[in-house]
Amino acid sequence: MKALLVNPSSPESYWSGVRSLRFAGRRCLLPPLGLLTVASLLPPRWRLDLADENVAEIRDERLRAADVAMLTGMLVQRDSLQKLLARCRALGVRTVVGGPYATTFPEDLAAADHVAVGEGEEFVPRLAADLEAGTAARVYRAEGWPDLAGLPPPRFDLLPKRVYRQMAIQFSRGCPFDCEFCDVVRLYGRRPRTKSPRQFVGELEALRATGFRGDVFVVDDNFVGDRAAARAALAEVARWRRGTRVPFRFYTQAGLSLADDPPLAEAMVAAGFDAVFVGVETPNPQALREAGKPQNLRAPLERIESLRRRGLEVWGGFILGFDADGPDIFDRLAEFVERAAIPYAMVGLLGALPGTRLYRRLAAEGRLRADLLWRGDQFGVTNVIHRLPLDQLLAGYRRVMERLYSPEGYFARCRESLRTWSPARGAPRVRLSWDDLRAGLRSFVGQGIKGPYRRSYLRFLAWALAHRPGKLPRAVTMAAVGHHFIEFTSDKLVPALEAARLALAREGNVSESSPAPSSP
Repeated sequence: MKALLVNPSSPESYWSGVRSLRFAGRRCLLPPLGLLTVASLLPPRWRLDLADENVAEIRDERLRAADVAMLTGMLVQRDSLQKLLARCRALGVRTVVGGPYATTFPEDLAAADHVAVGEGEEFVPRLAADLEAGTAARVYRAEGWPDLAGLPPPRFDLLPKRVYRQMAIQFSRGCPFDCEFCDVVRLYGRRPRTKSPRQFVGELEALRATGFRGDVFVVDDNFVGDRAAARAALAEVARWRRGTRVPFRFYTQAGLSLADDPPLAEAMVAAGFDAVFVGVETPNPQALREAGKPQNLRAPLERIESLRRRGLEVWGGFILGFDADGPDIFDRLAEFVERAAIPYAMVGLLGALPGTRLYRRLAAEGRLRADLLWRGDQFGVTNVIHRLPLDQLLAGYRRVMERLYSPEGYFARCRESLRTWSPARGAPRVRLSWDDLRAGLRSFVGQGIKGPYRRSYLRFLAWALAHRPGKLPRAVTMAAVGHHFIEFTSDKLVPALEAARLALAREGNVSESSPAPSSP
């Protein structure tokens, strides 16, 4: 049987990084790890093909050649997923849809032949047998949280060469915290489930066997949710790295409480981690309590600096529009990001994901927008009726993003981050590859010679060369990554926010207290 594993296209956002990928000569940032995981559960006799719309258009001939198309998707991929389903139905291609979107909205997938709800480890082999026998059911549903121990490695061998900038791998699922706005607990449970250290290293070895070298995203929602298991895995990874000298650099997601466990942070650095994404959310203590995130209340600036001094560059997620936010939140948030020296700050508006405590609360209060088919993108109007007037929220959000992602603002945070970040003693060294050097040269030409903000770029690199010469490669990388943030803010986000504000004005929904947006 031939299966086509299909990843629908995602809209451009801060997460996609597409405007910086051209420096690296790559088409997409990350591969669809979920599909590679499903592929490992299918019968070895099946012929498998991977098609990623984020990499290239999927032609009808490729769809027709498959006995079954197995599609994944998140909420932000809703439109492209539905279009692919319509194409498959018109071509007579049988379809199976799984992933987070299918788990949340199985009733929204009438165009699919079969729907897989939940984690597929327990039912994918049964689904495959039923497809072969022609007896597949309409819906397959996971009954619980599958054990991750003993699972085969993802099928990294299906990936095309030199297409993805980074690779993705998973160690655990689930999170011990239950933030009001987050759907991780609903999707994966509150008790973290982990792979064994040997199993995790086996997957890294499978990734190494493909010839890939570079950055690896450990996609866990909270890598240190089970600290004892994380410590054991990190020790095994460190031993493996010493034996192989493989040039992987890891980054992941974790709670800010990681800073309260210095030995664990140091173990991450010793294993090859050099960055961590933290859901900081807000500098507003009342909003943190409202969101069910009291673990972030204590000394956030000091904890961020502590992580950075131990060798973990800190990236941050932030949310505007909590009920406790007042008109001062915009300046407070921008000032916090600047003081924390967080170069990659993902700031979005509060949205309510189905199944979360926030969604249930706002539904009960009549504060979910019925006039908006929200697609899960926080970088614009969401499905929440906020306490702050919407036009005021949009104008303030625009001011924050223009401030954070002006070239001067961005490079100032990069400078401050480089001042205090340093690879810890004993951290594995990763030598620059020819790909790194070519990407750096393309970045220099595109940003430092042809770029509209070339003066800010050159001043930043000159500062790094004069004051932190040993960190110059990292400075070049920060500048290259920032190109996407700077351009996406000015070319996409700001015009979209202004259009939304003008639409509100035409409808007469502009509050008298709304501040005027800053000039572009």
